[in-house]
Amino acid sequence: MPNDIMLIHVPDSLLEYTDTLADFFDGMIRKLDVNSHKKTPTTKDIPDIIENLREEVLEFEEQLALNKFDENTLIELMDTANFAFLAYVALRLQGVKHGSKNKVAQG
Repeated sequence: MPNDIMLIHVPDSLLEYTDTLADFFDGMIRKLDVNSHKKTPTTKDIPDIIENLREEVLEFEEQLALNKFDENTLIELMDTANFAFLAYVALRLQGVKHGSKNKVAQG
């Protein structure tokens, strides 16, 4: 299987969101790719990544207030998700384990 394809199991409870999830993941990955030269998880510590995450949430809120129907509103959400992902990567690189794929905190 080529390394540019990722298969994701979507549980029955989320099947109605399959297309939306695909669009969201695709946008996130495109933005991560565009910014991959920054090497964020290896060049920033967790507090710096959290600060970037907070900044992205503020940018989303500002865009939402300005014009929620502008596609940039969705892009700001992808940016926010990406900084959460980058914090996850940084923690994994620092040795934090994530064992069972079935172990997820109920929220």
